[in-house]
Amino acid sequence: MNFRRAAFFAGVLALLFVAVAEAADPVNIQIMALEEQPGSMAITVSAVDENRQPFPGLEVNNFNVTVNGKSLPVKQLQTPDAARLPASVLLIVDVSGSMAGEPMNQARQAVLQFIQALEPADSVAILTFDSKVALLQDFTTDRALLNQAAAKLAPAGETALYDAVIAGAAKISEAPPGRRLVVMLTDGKATVGTEQRQASLDAAAAAGVSIVAVGLGADIDRQYLGELTNMTGGRFLEAPTPASLKQAYVDLASAIRSQYTLIVDVPPDVDRTVPGVLRVHVIVRANNAYAERALGPLPGAVPPPFQLNVTGLAAGQRVSGAVTVQPLPDAGVELARAEYYLDGQLLHTSAPPDLAFEFDPASLALGSHVMRVVAVDAAGRAGEIRVPFLAVAPPKTGGGFQVPVMVVAGVGGVIAVLGGIAGALTLYVRRRQAEEDALPYERVKPWAVRTQGPPGPVEESPERGEDGAVQPAEQNFGRLVVIDEEAGAAGGGSIREFALRAAPLSFGSGPDVDIRVRDLGGQIGSEEARIWEQRGMLVFHKLTTLSAMATEGVTPGWQFLEDGDELRIGPYRLIYRAWTPEFEQEPATGEPAEAVGAPEPQPGPDALETGPQEHGMTLRRSEAWPPRYPDPSLGSPAD
Repeated sequence: MNFRRAAFFAGVLALLFVAVAEAADPVNIQIMALEEQPGSMAITVSAVDENRQPFPGLEVNNFNVTVNGKSLPVKQLQTPDAARLPASVLLIVDVSGSMAGEPMNQARQAVLQFIQALEPADSVAILTFDSKVALLQDFTTDRALLNQAAAKLAPAGETALYDAVIAGAAKISEAPPGRRLVVMLTDGKATVGTEQRQASLDAAAAAGVSIVAVGLGADIDRQYLGELTNMTGGRFLEAPTPASLKQAYVDLASAIRSQYTLIVDVPPDVDRTVPGVLRVHVIVRANNAYAERALGPLPGAVPPPFQLNVTGLAAGQRVSGAVTVQPLPDAGVELARAEYYLDGQLLHTSAPPDLAFEFDPASLALGSHVMRVVAVDAAGRAGEIRVPFLAVAPPKTGGGFQVPVMVVAGVGGVIAVLGGIAGALTLYVRRRQAEEDALPYERVKPWAVRTQGPPGPVEESPERGEDGAVQPAEQNFGRLVVIDEEAGAAGGGSIREFALRAAPLSFGSGPDVDIRVRDLGGQIGSEEARIWEQRGMLVFHKLTTLSAMATEGVTPGWQFLEDGDELRIGPYRLIYRAWTPEFEQEPATGEPAEAVGAPEPQPGPDALETGPQEHGMTLRRSEAWPPRYPDPSLGSPAD
């Protein structure tokens, strides 16, 4: 993984940690390193307890990572005990004349203890500065060479502070790939090369490595050291006395050893083309702490995608003739081009001013298809939308066929006889209703729910006029479009249709439902719901059991969908299409619409009657009840 090496720094004493936590928090964290490439980050943090000792035992669920408030999924956690990349540490030491005596003695001892506390594979280089800058020891893991170099530290001359920062930025860039850190010790202000102040800040920022600055005594340049460490993501520590240096360097080495590395994904909607804030939050039982890091724009990052819709083609639409598909981006987005794909194959590319596409399905095979539209704006951002639809045969047009006169007369006679029968039955029903209305009890339908539940529509409840007579039912019913997004993405049959009626259709993953779907994730019950059409709307009645209501707090409920409304259940999209005159060209009411991609239904012993349902209801169907159309991926009922 070729990460962009961005930062690596450590915590020293209480002021070194950027962790913000409650006083009683037992854990403090510090962002030690950040390696980033588009779509991924490797974040190294140190975790120590309130005594500055390594904090072991943290797991993935103890961490939460965000950039500008958006969560980044943690894919992997490398613990301190796991194998890790060696660290490369550059020690910059002020050896000007002001460091003579006890300050230099304490600095020498602090450097020696720091080197011994590192892992054997960690490499160290020592750079010194007085009136000029000198490389005392190049990067090495040889502790004997490092000890000899530290023993040679001797004070003399002026303070070339800015020149030392420029030289240090160049040297750390030569370090082996991996975790890199610069630790600089100084006790004063620049006295030579003062014109290099801004150049030193620019060099440090360009190196992309964090700098930990330790200021000894009261005569340090606090403004410069603070600016230097802030812009590199490091920390500035003041050591008031020489005696405090040794413990500071020991704590620094301990922080390097107590590191966790988090490998995280950066979702496309996180914009890394602009500055941001990285936050690592650790939670240990009731205690928590967090560390933050300012982020600059990431070179090579791609702007996040924008939201894209289209007009002229809707999910689940039945397409029998030419349609004009027009991309519709977010407000303020100016498109540079649009690409149209059908079932994965590029059909058309358009550019301003006319981005629309005239799509003619005449040459398509009837059935389920997916159109994918990709639009790109002037800044290189992309938006994408997938629209599954059905290609259907054009409506039949009238011809020159003449119905024989005798056939017309015969049909008229049959209609007259049926009309007489219907009239007699209507009179009988009215009389029976009048008798029942006079009884001193309330009539209860045999299939009604036997428990008290939230108010909702009654399945197939008949409507009555002012005279109490049952009103004739509406004969035109809509359709339910069921789209399986997982199957569509895999290239299989993804759209099925079902004709609706006033009588309920059962929906679920069980073998005895009318609309059967797959349930690979355990999200859909064996009989999830009942679906029917009532007063021009689709009624979705979610079912549950009495035990689930009592123990899990699950309650039944109703949802009402108007024409074009959509309901999501697991990987399925349910879209309601109200009746339109074009449906007259489709199968008549009471017969199922063709389940595109489904096998021919096989009659079985369960074709007329379902078993007991979860809520205590039993449905019986007549010979005219439609056969089941299972999800094609489930196979036949015999399977």
